[in-house]
Amino acid sequence: MSIDFNSSMSPKVDGRAPSAGRSLVATVAVATAILLRAPLSAQTPAYVVTQIPGDAEQVSSAINNLGDITGRSVNPKHGQTRATLWAGGKHDVRRLRPVKGGEYSVGLGINDTREVVGSSNAATSLVPFIWTPTAGMRRVPLQLGHKAGEALSVNKFGHVAGYSSSSTGTSAFLWARSKKRARPLPALAGGTYSRARHINDADEVVGTSGSSAGKHAVLWTSAGVHDLGTLPGDTSSEAVAINNSGDVVGYSAGPDGTRAFLWTKRSGMQGLATLPGGSNSRAAAINDARVVVGSSSSKAGDHAFIWTPDSGMQDLNGTDSAAMRVLFIEAHAINASGQILVTGKGVNEPMPSRPGEHECEPAPPTTFLLTPTP
Repeated sequence: MSIDFNSSMSPKVDGRAPSAGRSLVATVAVATAILLRAPLSAQTPAYVVTQIPGDAEQVSSAINNLGDITGRSVNPKHGQTRATLWAGGKHDVRRLRPVKGGEYSVGLGINDTREVVGSSNAATSLVPFIWTPTAGMRRVPLQLGHKAGEALSVNKFGHVAGYSSSSTGTSAFLWARSKKRARPLPALAGGTYSRARHINDADEVVGTSGSSAGKHAVLWTSAGVHDLGTLPGDTSSEAVAINNSGDVVGYSAGPDGTRAFLWTKRSGMQGLATLPGGSNSRAAAINDARVVVGSSSSKAGDHAFIWTPDSGMQDLNGTDSAAMRVLFIEAHAINASGQILVTGKGVNEPMPSRPGEHECEPAPPTTFLLTPTP
């Protein structure tokens, strides 16, 4: 894969990542027809690559179909970590107050009406919240007897999926705005815990559950909990995202490593392999066009990938990406128009030191938004 840059927008060759908010036009030679919702052709699609503005402690978690992003960042006035909303991925940054009595919050999910869910501290526990542009911040009601939890995903109806805990363990939940309490999502037979990760607009929820066979990826529907199993030879799995067609992605692990998977109602679970030279991969998100993004090891280290049914797994980095002086490590979100959130680092930044070595700690990863151009 090659990356060419518009000469008028080339980054400075000074060993640093692009400055906050700066955009670069990158022509990416990976024929992602589904990504651009266009027939596969010889024309090379391009991305506008934008660094999400913020501080060194910022983390971007999720993106909606309008390009709004949520995550967390440090309030420069008070030094407190707050859930953050970047409207349209631009400089319009809004930090969301924690729940009453709290000092910390993080945004983990967002829908197309800019409702944000996540977690905030309150007194001595971490609690799930939902924030709306009209009503502001409120706690998501917990399951009966539960004291702490996190909200990880919200659909277009404002229904929230997450997990909470009590003295007896951790349980996945689904909460609808009209309900006084979150509804527990059951574990598999033989399991004592469950965690929800993502919800679609049909109220189908995916996550993980303990079982008599170990930790397995699961799908919760109106018919109950469904064991998605593992890839052949593996011993555990986790589902992390679901689209509105009910396609599920995640990863399966065993003696030979960890592999990204795609599960569909028709074909069941299939492995998505790894990048050349790699032995491990994890899928992180899927959109309604069945485009998957995630991270894979490779002969050059961990790289962000994009996968489509037509093209398979492709590296979001290329031989010319050094010109940008950024290495994309992980792609963790994708929306309907093919915008991708990736974490990256400057190619000249030091790698983490090994135990006992006295080297400088590496700079924290930076988030970039990759937007397909027409």
